Amino acid sequence: MNSLPAVARLAAASSFAVLLAAQTPAWIPSVDALAAEALRRPGAVGFSVGVAKDGHLLLAKGYGLAEAEHRVAAAPWTKFRIGSVTKQFTAALVMRLVEQGRVALDDELARYVPDFPLQGRKVTVQMLLDHTSGIPSYTDLGEEWQKVWPLELSHAELLALVAGKPFDFEPGTDWRYNNTGYYLLGMLLEQVHGQPFAAIVRQELAVPLGLADTRYDSQRDLIEDRAQGYGFVDGRLVNDLHLGMSQPGAAGGLLSTGGDLVRWSMALAGGKVVSAASYGRMATSGVLPDGRDTHYGFGLIVGDVEGRPAVHHGGGIFGFNSILLHVIGDDLHVAVVSNGEHANAQSLAEAIVREVLAIPAFVPKDLPLPAELRDVLVGEYELDIGMVLAVTAHGDRLRAEGKARGQAAFDLLWQGGREFRAGFDPKVKLVFAADGKQLQLHQGGGVFTGRRR
Repeated sequence: MNSLPAVARLAAASSFAVLLAAQTPAWIPSVDALAAEALRRPGAVGFSVGVAKDGHLLLAKGYGLAEAEHRVAAAPWTKFRIGSVTKQFTAALVMRLVEQGRVALDDELARYVPDFPLQGRKVTVQMLLDHTSGIPSYTDLGEEWQKVWPLELSHAELLALVAGKPFDFEPGTDWRYNNTGYYLLGMLLEQVHGQPFAAIVRQELAVPLGLADTRYDSQRDLIEDRAQGYGFVDGRLVNDLHLGMSQPGAAGGLLSTGGDLVRWSMALAGGKVVSAASYGRMATSGVLPDGRDTHYGFGLIVGDVEGRPAVHHGGGIFGFNSILLHVIGDDLHVAVVSNGEHANAQSLAEAIVREVLAIPAFVPKDLPLPAELRDVLVGEYELDIGMVLAVTAHGDRLRAEGKARGQAAFDLLWQGGREFRAGFDPKVKLVFAADGKQLQLHQGGGVFTGRRR
């Protein structure tokens, strides 16, 4: 007897595919097996997957369920919320205006959104694109934002959440991931185009590029083939929390599919959206005045996937999480979107990369840690993503925990030198400076700096 719950059994068996290669790639059955394995994990519901290589879309497929209550199977055309993967669409639209001479990167925000109080500071378009504006992110406000989650807010109402609050830092001096900045870029686009962001995406990108299943989400519109999102509470699936879809805006409001996302990624990298020079700027990480590399361009994280140079971006929004990546040297594009908050799209995407490129899985060491090194590294490190990572000693090991994020503590496995791997996921790497005053967290292809408090 099959021991899987009924939902998982149906999810594992139900999939539709679009295979666009003249000959089916040998790795397709392995990808199917990886998706089936992911669907057996707690909290998994469905996935939308796209894979393209060497200029060809090879796989666009739905796995599992688009909607669990009525057992609706996910199809290649099922639309999933992509969250912050939206940001590269927004950045590209801004760069098109830069190419047309209608906007300049050093233009001040006040030119386009004059009513937003900048408290005497100069914030440029580029600072919004690369997360160096210092404007507080509305999604970091905790209860103050949570109280309005269900509401459809106007621009003025949403910006009122952060208006007048202290800047995180002086513009241009530091880096912190910022949804307010990309929301403001959406307002800039609307001001210049004279249309809502949803219409701009449709007319400028979706229709010309043939992205038939990419559009802005809405709680009011009837949208055919839209997936339902799910949380996972006390060991059971629950419907996702209600979010007024005016709130993500240009920072995270789009729907798409795995197939459309890899089509988009190929078009963006291939000069069909912006010029090669503009894309090069989008895919080049910034450098702060003190010499720190932000590992972020414009709407793209600049890092690696499975040790190979890549640009990518993930997204998380109520009920969904997503990843779109481009492994540059191998010309491989992979997109995975999950409609289960608890089912990690990035893990599946990285497994697909390993399968397609025949990369062996990394096996970490677990070396005995000298007491003198352990004691030097213990402390609290403030990461540039707005999180404090506490490193503590537990016997002859180090353990880390993200404070104020509800994250469980995890062991650090010593690899030699100043390198550690996370016990829960060996792909997560921490590298400490020789004096123990700084660390770099390598996770999800991004690199984040933490300084001892």
